[in-house]
Amino acid sequence: MLDKVLVEQKLSLLIEHLDELEALSSGTLQEYKADAIKRHATEKLIELVVGYATDINQLVVEGAGRSAPQTYYATFTAMQDLALPEDLAARLANTTGLRNRLVHQYERQSHETVYYSLKPLVKNYRQYITLINDYLRSAP
Repeated sequence: MLDKVLVEQKLSLLIEHLDELEALSSGTLQEYKADAIKRHATEKLIELVVGYATDINQLVVEGAGRSAPQTYYATFTAMQDLALPEDLAARLANTTGLRNRLVHQYERQSHETVYYSLKPLVKNYRQYITLINDYLRSAP
């Protein structure tokens, strides 16, 4: 059974951090590159946003009686036939790669890569929030 209260708590935190991330996405690339604090905050917020979304995905998938996905990426693909259209699920799944590269520093991310990822990331996660809310309203 889906724990709607826990999903709503995590969704609230996701929204809070997404709002903060959106505020940081204003400004030019040059301003972003010149402000180390803004860059570090942006990277941490990306990590948090993706983390809360994957937690939500895990709860929804398990609440639907399905096997738990084993990776952050797989949590989004598992949501395709539950709450997310395939194209959005794919775009969101790709954000897990950015998150992993930032967290684990598999490779040094250019400031440009992160900066140009911000607006699409915020837009896609806004859609995600709407669809998760719709799912919560319709779920038993």
